Amino acid sequence: MLLAINSNYVINSYDPKYGVYLGDFSNLGEGEVSGKVFAINDTSIQVINCTYNGNAPDLYFWLDHAETPTRNGLKIPTYEYSIAELGPYKDSKRVVLNLPSKHKIVNFKSLSFYSNILDKNYGSVLIPDALSPPKPQFIEKQLKGSRYSLSSGPILIKDRRTVKIFAFTFDADKAPDGYFFAGKGPNVAAKSGIKLPIRGRDTNDSVVAMNERYRGGKDIYLDLPEDYDITNIDWLSVYIFKFNVDLAHVAITNISQKIPPFVPVQASAIEVDQAKVWKLTTLLGTSSRRNFTFQLGPPGGLYGYSGSSGHRAGKSVWYVNGYLADIYLKRGETYTFTVEGGDDKSDKYNPLYISNDEFGGYAKLSNEEKALVTIIEGGEHTAGRLCEWTQSKEQDKPENYDSFSAYKQTLKLSCNTVSLPSSFNFTPTKNTSDIVYFQSYYNYNMGNKIYIVDEIPESMEDIHEEPYEHEAWLEQQNVRKSPRKVNSAPAISSKFSIATLAILLMSIIFYL
Repeated sequence: MLLAINSNYVINSYDPKYGVYLGDFSNLGEGEVSGKVFAINDTSIQVINCTYNGNAPDLYFWLDHAETPTRNGLKIPTYEYSIAELGPYKDSKRVVLNLPSKHKIVNFKSLSFYSNILDKNYGSVLIPDALSPPKPQFIEKQLKGSRYSLSSGPILIKDRRTVKIFAFTFDADKAPDGYFFAGKGPNVAAKSGIKLPIRGRDTNDSVVAMNERYRGGKDIYLDLPEDYDITNIDWLSVYIFKFNVDLAHVAITNISQKIPPFVPVQASAIEVDQAKVWKLTTLLGTSSRRNFTFQLGPPGGLYGYSGSSGHRAGKSVWYVNGYLADIYLKRGETYTFTVEGGDDKSDKYNPLYISNDEFGGYAKLSNEEKALVTIIEGGEHTAGRLCEWTQSKEQDKPENYDSFSAYKQTLKLSCNTVSLPSSFNFTPTKNTSDIVYFQSYYNYNMGNKIYIVDEIPESMEDIHEEPYEHEAWLEQQNVRKSPRKVNSAPAISSKFSIATLAILLMSIIFYL
């Protein structure tokens, strides 16, 4: 069911439920595009009652510095499809778009449904020149109490129902029955407010007393219930209900009427029970492992790559030394990366590269997106022959297996024996970021993290790899399939033969 919404908005007007109105999407092609577009704040947009039939190839939400989208624009990831091309939206009540880092809405001229491969616009909305997005607001005071080490850093009103408290300090393990508490009126009183849930700890239906020690290293998010609004609250307190004691409070005053609207936390389209997600293998770059081989393999359904990474996978992902894995490498050591991702541009073509981009697909990025990516090693010409792990039974469901190791027993490895692997060396330095990514140059969401460390952690458990080089793997399979070879007959047969021989000898002696 669509959200009931005003159909007579004025461009650049503010609605406390949705934000500043930018306009309605035009429908310029065969995409059946529609939706009302609002700026939530400087860096986030929401499309209310969004529709798109999903039929266009290589299509994305696309911001551009021109009124008509070009290949120099900026692709916007979505919660539903991540960085991959868009699928259908069928009367989606709310689609939230968060701009990549360092970008702001006011620096662009248009938002579009844009097919990069076709260079075609399927629907656009113009961004007003005089756009003034809603902005969060800091309140004037901070929490400061005389007991239980209670204090805070700045307090930010993020939106109409969310308060962020920086550097919160409180010995709640010593204080009896302490809660965050907000309400109306000139004085803080137990009957004039409501307990607020701490995000990630409480829910609106279950708010329990703080009983842990806060040491300022973690910021706190407080959620106001649905029937509350920050503009209707006069104070925020840390309150001891057992003794009706206000330990400290701040006044909520002079709040702008143009605070960002509240937007519910958006869930990824990949919904999976994390308890069932396969544990990711970790390969350590120790003195006995200086070589890493990258081949293709199936993503493993919901419990495999998608479950561990949170990204929507394609038909294939990278297997490292035969595993769905992340990697730890030591600074100053040189490692060899052997690539067998396919070198046929008409079919499977996956050069490997290492960069600061977690999604990959460098060849599909716009010029502006490429400017944000640093390629450290590898690149367009490091594809190598195709070696691919595939399911022995195509209809088999990965979700039927409780671990990757169990699933892997159902896979077979085949390689193109005509072509050769590609390879390159990688030596992390003191300037290499602590986390980088291995990805496919031509496809999104195939790789994983590489952790760069000064020393390989001794506490981490390493694995003994099963064969992953094609010839070694084939030899292993032949050994498993061959009948057991022995140098002599089974023991029971030997005993029988000796006994039989003894009887024959006795018979001969008897007749002699």
